[in-house]
Amino acid sequence: MTTEQKQQPEVEAQAEQHEEQPEVPEVQAQVDPPGQEQAQQQEAQHEGQPAGAEQALGGLLHQQIVQALQPVLTQLQQQMAQTLRQQVEQELDPVRQELHKQVDQALDPVRQELQKQIDQALDPVRQELQKQVDQVLQQEVESAVGSLFR
Repeated sequence: MTTEQKQQPEVEAQAEQHEEQPEVPEVQAQVDPPGQEQAQQQEAQHEGQPAGAEQALGGLLHQQIVQALQPVLTQLQQQMAQTLRQQVEQELDPVRQELHKQVDQALDPVRQELQKQIDQALDPVRQELQKQVDQVLQQEVESAVGSLFR
């Protein structure tokens, strides 16, 4: 007789015993820790609810979590934006300074040319004013000298 043939009657006997014994729910042998009874009651109530109610509760929980996190996320976003702006400003500052320097260097010839043109345009006016001032001063000096010798 093979091992398989010996085991077959034992398996059949166990199956018959199982059929003869009525199913008895297993009794929980351990003592529930405090608070677990309430959790079990909630779970039992929860099991009695339809699947849609469970999804609705999950959606509600998700919504509350999102609402609770929103101010934190907003503040984090603002801080990140401010930090990014500061970093960009720090990185751009040397570039800005170099550009100003280049612009000043490029504008120097233009400024000098404009100053030359202004001086040329004002030169006749200066000469005329100087001439008038000299005439007035000469008249005043002559008048003052003339009044001294009279």
